[in-house]
Amino acid sequence: MIRYRTDIDGLRALAILPVVLFHYGLKNSLPGGFIGVDIFFVISGFLITKNIHDDIHDHRFNIVDFYNRRIRRIFPALFTVLLFCFICSLIIEIPSEARATSRGIFGATFFFSNIMFFNMSDYFNQQMQNNPLLHTWSLSVEEQFYIIVPLFLSLIRSFRERTRSLMLFIAVALSFAASSYEVYHNAPAAFYLMQNRAWELLLGSVLAIGGIPKIANKRMLEMLGIAGLGLIVGSIVMLSKKSTFPGPGALAPCLGAVLILYSGATHQTLISRLLSVRPLRFIGLVSYSLYLWHWPIWVFVTHYFVPSGISTVMLLAISFAVAVISWRFIERPFRAKPFLLGPRGTVGVAGAVMALMSVLAFISVPLNHRLWHYTADATNILSYMDYKPTKMRRGTCFLETASDSFETFNISTCLHISPTQKNYLLIGDSHAADLWYGLSTVNPTINFLQATASGCRPIMGIKGRRSCGDLMKYMFNDFIPQHHLYGIILSADWATREVDGAIKTAQAVAPYATHVIILGNSPVYDQPLPQILARSMLKHEPSMVAYHVEKKQQITDRDFSDRIIGSGIRYISVFSVVCPNSHCTTVSSSDVPIFFDTNHFTASGSILVAKKIDLSFPP
Repeated sequence: MIRYRTDIDGLRALAILPVVLFHYGLKNSLPGGFIGVDIFFVISGFLITKNIHDDIHDHRFNIVDFYNRRIRRIFPALFTVLLFCFICSLIIEIPSEARATSRGIFGATFFFSNIMFFNMSDYFNQQMQNNPLLHTWSLSVEEQFYIIVPLFLSLIRSFRERTRSLMLFIAVALSFAASSYEVYHNAPAAFYLMQNRAWELLLGSVLAIGGIPKIANKRMLEMLGIAGLGLIVGSIVMLSKKSTFPGPGALAPCLGAVLILYSGATHQTLISRLLSVRPLRFIGLVSYSLYLWHWPIWVFVTHYFVPSGISTVMLLAISFAVAVISWRFIERPFRAKPFLLGPRGTVGVAGAVMALMSVLAFISVPLNHRLWHYTADATNILSYMDYKPTKMRRGTCFLETASDSFETFNISTCLHISPTQKNYLLIGDSHAADLWYGLSTVNPTINFLQATASGCRPIMGIKGRRSCGDLMKYMFNDFIPQHHLYGIILSADWATREVDGAIKTAQAVAPYATHVIILGNSPVYDQPLPQILARSMLKHEPSMVAYHVEKKQQITDRDFSDRIIGSGIRYISVFSVVCPNSHCTTVSSSDVPIFFDTNHFTASGSILVAKKIDLSFPP
């Protein structure tokens, strides 16, 4: 059995703290906080493989006993959280939310939630981000790994040590190659599926079986430990949600975790002593419970308001307190032998608990329907949770997914020049694509060309995934310089740091158009607008909607308004169009939500906004 290492608890703290703070809204201060999950994967791979490998070597490995220990470690706190989510779903959530939570409970119960969330992944499916059990995808990845790794280690146990290490290195390389490919071609698969994450756990496995030669030089070990901490801290600071991740983007934090585990294995280095300080060790001890509890607490609270400032600090304190209670009274007691159960008895009870939880998941939606009563208006509004944006010309003029290469962009259709009409080029991301229908419908005498790709800011020289980069390179280097257009419209979900780049791009293309316009950000809600509207109707609290508007778009909007002066470029504030006098329009005249998710227009919403966008210019 592996000796207890206090620095590993500290490394767990270094993993969990950025994740929790990132989820609780500190994305600007810790933009790469999500890499904590990758550190956990390396730690889990190391510890689990070390225990299995040592047991196999000593001829005492028993698969039932292995799962007995895993069940005692994982199940008590997990199923307490699942029960909590079941109860909250009944009394807090509206039916559409309860349905999503029910699926989350079922997926987490049988450890396939990563596959379930992968199948639900869609560029426009932002409802998934408000599922209180979304974070259980990582537990499912680990549990699936726990099924494979004992079998794999048992199969290779008769080989020489060098051969075993080589086979694990090959497995790491194959999984890393698959992840690196998928992150550019199918990003959700790279993120959620075990085969594309296995290399992170297997890095820990390689270290656990001695696949990395030992170094006796203490100075070298000190340097490796410092380098490992630097890789982790650098990843937290330098990576962001817009980074290409995982794949190569996850390599630095994973190697950082490996270096810390490796350097502290034989000597107590500066980093291992730092990670062994009592506060970090304690956070590491409660890290599993903290990971389980922090996200559901956040999601259920944000059904009603968006925490900020002191309320976020209070929520962090509550989550930590709940985690400590969970660790002390749920985790620790069950890691001893509860109720005198042996390994087979524990496995049997676990199966019964899983069956019971699946029944609760099944009945939760009907029970929720009995508690909530739809009005006709709420029913209509909620139907837009399943809205399909068919008017954006997806896969033709809007390259939506990583698999939509520039070759699928239909130049003859999307960039058709009319000899008799004014030609306006609409170029940008999905927020340009969803306005194309409204602008075209409202202005029948104008021919709107469309060049759009998801997450693709229309800024010269900007780097993005291949479909975006290829499209923008073609538009700015080839198409625009060869045509004189009546108007060019740059539209995107701009970040504040992109304001100057957008203005410079607009100035650069100005010689090729009579007029150049930058369309600003639309308002963004922290949850899908139909969901917020329905909840406000069911609870008779119309003022609730305003609390869910995020603030950063207003800051970017003001920056554009200030910096555009004197540039020769016209700026139209879409935020002001939708939210005149800070009162946001939420439905069109036909009682259709203007957004079908957090910030993408429905066809009706696109028309409503387009009617308020004045494209006329003074003579």
